[in-house]
Amino acid sequence: MRPDPRTTIVFLHSLGASRREWDDVIGRLSDEMQTVAMDIPGFGDRAAEGYCDVQVVLDDLCRRLTDLDLARWVIVGHSMGGKFATLIAARARDGAAGLSGLLGVALVAGSPPSSEPMDEDRRADMLTWFDDPTELEGRGRRFIEANTAKGLPQNAFQQALTDFRRTSADAWRGWLAYGSREDWSAQAGVIPLPALIIAGAEDGDLGEAAQRRCNALHFGWPQVVVVPKAAHLIPQEQPERLADLIRDFTEMAGATAQSGPDPDGRGPAHGRSLP
Repeated sequence: MRPDPRTTIVFLHSLGASRREWDDVIGRLSDEMQTVAMDIPGFGDRAAEGYCDVQVVLDDLCRRLTDLDLARWVIVGHSMGGKFATLIAARARDGAAGLSGLLGVALVAGSPPSSEPMDEDRRADMLTWFDDPTELEGRGRRFIEANTAKGLPQNAFQQALTDFRRTSADAWRGWLAYGSREDWSAQAGVIPLPALIIAGAEDGDLGEAAQRRCNALHFGWPQVVVVPKAAHLIPQEQPERLADLIRDFTEMAGATAQSGPDPDGRGPAHGRSLP
């Protein structure tokens, strides 16, 4: 069974990236379902907007989703985008206008609603990366290499480097210094939706342990999947595996929306582990 073709998958990107980080994933899904990838303010084609705090970005994304008037949709957030995906789902749970029809949430190495776990020395170092524009090329290469298990294919690498270099310096610093530290865990609460929580086997701060500790508790029916041969940039490291996971999850979430959770209360993933 394939996912209902009327279902739309909404993609939110990571820090220093853009909607283009999803190109190879979307290319494997677009024949089967509708897809929408958004740039977050301060990144991609919206780099000129600079830094916006979590509240402002959340309001912006919710307005854009409302304008799309989606009947059935799944939201997928990578790293920074994961925080916003969870908070958007919380608003949908609370009955926010224009967000009905959300079937499930997929977090890919997702930043949690709480303060993001991160080595503080590394945070301090990364806060200086946009101070000297002449060093951006080298810093971008360092960023990609540090966040992948075995590097990226050439086209994906060049896109990741382009996105890094066009990122707003204020947005980069603002997320590291403020946005990633904002604690929205109380607002997130527990969301009664299926959740696919994906970790790279070789990720550091946002690997499997952090996903179980910081993200899984915010969903009624979470399923954690670890992707081998991947670190943090999973959409570009393992696009085929990620597309398969999203496709299977969307099918499961759609079926759950029609039939409801299992009578035993253990949720839609009971007895149906993703491959």
